[in-house]
Amino acid sequence: MMKIIKYVINDKGVPVLFSSEIVHNEVIQNIKSAGFLSIRYDRSKQRFFARCFGESSSLDLVSNIKTDEKIIESFLNE
Repeated sequence: MMKIIKYVINDKGVPVLFSSEIVHNEVIQNIKSAGFLSIRYDRSKQRFFARCFGESSSLDLVSNIKTDEKIIESFLNE
């Protein structure tokens, strides 16, 4: 089962992941991009993979899909 959550990338390039029941603009300020996210863990590779998509209408920001996926995967796989 895949769970979809929300995220923002702040101005320092740090991802903030949170419940899809929270509105993006309630989480943080100084945001570079925002959207939705699904995370998959590959047991054979022992690695997380992110799939970013969509936008935040409350922040009027779209996701930077490839860049955001790299930032979040790097953060989760440290």
